[in-house]
Amino acid sequence: MIRFRIGHRWKREPADPPHDSVALELDGVNLLPGAVEESLVETVPALVEAVAALHSGGRRLAQVSLPEAHLELVLRRSGADIELQVASLSRPARLLRPPLRLDSEELAEAALECGRAFREDVARVAPRRLTEPYRQVLERALEQLEEPAHYREELRPEPFTRRVAPPALPGFGFALDDTDDVLRRSAREKGPALASLLCPGEVWLALPERPVAWRAPGPPFLTALELARQAADLARAVELGEPRYSFEPAGIRPEVSLDLKAGEARLGGTTLPLQGEALVAAMYHLGQALAVALSERERSLASNPYLVELTERCREGLSHLRGAVQPPEQGAAVVPARTALSSGASRPLKVPGRLRRLRFENLWEQRKLAAADEGRLMMGRQSLVYSSPQMACAFDRKTGKQLWRRAATHGVAASVDGYSLAASAVRVCGFQGKGAGARWLHDHDGLRIGPTLLRQDGLLLTLSDDRTALAFNEVTGREMWRLAPPRTRRSHLALQAHRALLATDSGYLYGLDLTDGQVRFRVSATLPFLGPPVPWGRRFVATLGQGSHFALLLSDAHTGESAWTFEMSLALPSVPLPSGKRLYIAGELEGEGVLLCIDSSGQTRWQRVLHLGPGPFALARLPGAVLVTSALGAAARLNEDGEVDWRVGAAGEQLSRALQPIISRGVVLVPGERVRAVDPHSGHVLAEVRAGAGLMAMQADAQLNLYFLDELGTLSAYRLGSHFAVVGG
Repeated sequence: MIRFRIGHRWKREPADPPHDSVALELDGVNLLPGAVEESLVETVPALVEAVAALHSGGRRLAQVSLPEAHLELVLRRSGADIELQVASLSRPARLLRPPLRLDSEELAEAALECGRAFREDVARVAPRRLTEPYRQVLERALEQLEEPAHYREELRPEPFTRRVAPPALPGFGFALDDTDDVLRRSAREKGPALASLLCPGEVWLALPERPVAWRAPGPPFLTALELARQAADLARAVELGEPRYSFEPAGIRPEVSLDLKAGEARLGGTTLPLQGEALVAAMYHLGQALAVALSERERSLASNPYLVELTERCREGLSHLRGAVQPPEQGAAVVPARTALSSGASRPLKVPGRLRRLRFENLWEQRKLAAADEGRLMMGRQSLVYSSPQMACAFDRKTGKQLWRRAATHGVAASVDGYSLAASAVRVCGFQGKGAGARWLHDHDGLRIGPTLLRQDGLLLTLSDDRTALAFNEVTGREMWRLAPPRTRRSHLALQAHRALLATDSGYLYGLDLTDGQVRFRVSATLPFLGPPVPWGRRFVATLGQGSHFALLLSDAHTGESAWTFEMSLALPSVPLPSGKRLYIAGELEGEGVLLCIDSSGQTRWQRVLHLGPGPFALARLPGAVLVTSALGAAARLNEDGEVDWRVGAAGEQLSRALQPIISRGVVLVPGERVRAVDPHSGHVLAEVRAGAGLMAMQADAQLNLYFLDELGTLSAYRLGSHFAVVGG
């Protein structure tokens, strides 16, 4: 007996929208375990519509998402039956049980009964909760289920089998056993994304002394996805220098116990030589090899979002492994390099349990820095660099000792790595790090330069009079090129690959070749550009605005071809934050702080009210989430679905600007009158350091030492004194 069951709690405890359990029972066994808090107004119409589409013959494949339970229900018509699969995308990613064959008439009758009952209950208990789009979907699906079933004759598909051996040892091999031609038929019919990838097969691990040391039957895609997730965990253990690490690959026994120091693994009672770094690389290579094999079988799968996400995850993991390799010294033994986990320069605090509290101590202080309201604070590799229009200097991070200082009448520009330019009425001088003498000097036309200085491909790039872009050879000081855009008072300079991007308040954006300064493209907009373009993969996104009108522009960074323009009614828009295939921007809407999520095609995914007080706001990227901070020192973490994971309130008076939050050593630093260190997972405040309402800039180094610049030109440094953790907390 097949039956859909919906919980009754939502009738007794009304909510907006109603959430309750959803079950699909087969002879009393629930096939959807864990689906206890789903949005009924979305899930029930989707379930009924999926069964109706198969019943009417409109589709032969359907997929229903249960996001709260991280389940995907896949329905595939096979003659007079319907094959059902339930995939879990939580940890570990897997099929909950082997595919089941259900009678299509019985399943359609169960869906019809469920849809009718839900429609009656909603009309009686909460008629306004079922919005018109979902109501129409439900009504249309019920009409289809009331009609006789339609079966289309199906030709027997040609079975497809492919076996890919491990490219090296250790390595993962996989086999695709697609007897129903799932890959091609689903993709050609533009079926659901995940359902197109659930091809049967297996994955196995080959070690030097055991050709099949571990084996996982089932869809290779789910196995590769979970192994890629576990590879990140294993890489983290390798980088932190943990002596041992144990896990069940893809959640399937036997367990692998790694001795990371000795380079050995215990598997099924046998000890074998196995390096942790080599196993991480093999896990990532499996995902890439599987993506290639699936794309070769069906070209349209190359754009499948699930497969794209797996490929990007594996590519990023392998790039970190490659980045950690250091060339050995001549004549020295080759020592395996540790794996770098992320692009960040700091490792998380090493604590035995859950971090509960931090303590900071005053380290040093420097006073009377000129033009602090226009100054920038930059964290260099060896020093802390301060740059303002009239002066630039660098300080030792531990002692506060001044390492160098540059001052000039016509502007100073400094970069984060210690290069600086100083201009007078007749000459411009170039400096590199310490030392009182200039590395070079050249005649100058008296224009003001700085304070921005960018360095790339042997060039030093800056702005003159806030509008003209200049490029100097960093070794000789020769001016390589300049661009003075017409009818412009304010320009914004950014670099992306081999392009210099100059955005102007006259509504033009120029793409310049770095080597010779030739204008390769010019983008025209109806509004002025408000800031430098932000890279987003091979494209860039720029903010435009004037008065109460604002927009985002997405263009190709090589050709300048515009992809889309997104108009928005947000006031005080933040700097846009690209994150994967999404773009986030925060601002004020009718006096309330709002966060917008936009996909790569320029469509709004969701919009959420922040409840963080007035703008402006600043954004930072967290794994699987985005962090929003306000000038009041309030902060909120929102996941990729727009749900608030945690929120912390204001921290005193409002700052004059929204400063960028900093993530260092696994701790989020939220700027405000009181700078707070916050646990990024729970939102628990670990420490507070008073910086004052005049805070103008903030930085943190890899040791989690803090540096504050206030409006009076005082630079204060605080050292992480101690940290406390609760073991097992």
